Amino acid sequence: MKRLVIALILLGTMSLAFAQAVKLGYVDTDRILFESNEALEIQRLFNLDKQNWTSQIRALDQEIQRMEQDFEIDKLTKNDAAKREAQSRIDAKKAEAGRMLEEYFGEGGKAEQRYRELIDPLTTKIQNAIIKIAEDEKYTMIFDSSYPTIIYAIPAIDITDIVLTEINKDTIAPKDLGLPGSEDENKEEPKLNDTEINKTEEVNKTEEIKQP
Repeated sequence: MKRLVIALILLGTMSLAFAQAVKLGYVDTDRILFESNEALEIQRLFNLDKQNWTSQIRALDQEIQRMEQDFEIDKLTKNDAAKREAQSRIDAKKAEAGRMLEEYFGEGGKAEQRYRELIDPLTTKIQNAIIKIAEDEKYTMIFDSSYPTIIYAIPAIDITDIVLTEINKDTIAPKDLGLPGSEDENKEEPKLNDTEINKTEEVNKTEEIKQP
């Protein structure tokens, strides 16, 4: 059904071309949601929240492991009532961990809610930017190449870069996305120039000569 609607739109556009000039364009919204400065900032903020939730769950798992280890050590000296009580505390803690996992990362959980809270304003901004560009540049129709709606398109009508520029014009790209070790991984190791390499080789040769 969707493809039929698209085909009818294309046929209507082709018919319109006989009556007036038609200007078509397409935009890759998925690319904008990955590359725009605000999308990168959203990813950074979401990663920080996700790390916080993951740390809470990990701490609870570690507590459960300690409780189980203590139970194994003490069960030889405890009576049946004490062992049942200890096992009950472990089961309650496991149930708490399960609830926390579902609360944070389950369907409709805090992670999903937080991401929607962060991404929805950007989605609206992208839509408004596309409409603005379409009106300013007199486009007849703009397609979204993130969905299977384009059979062929020449790069000349790709306006993704124009939309990215519009989205990014009042923002700055974040340097750290909130991922562990992201700063260190982005740093390049210092490179020696030819003079420094020659000096290093001379020092190594000298050290070899000095050795008995």
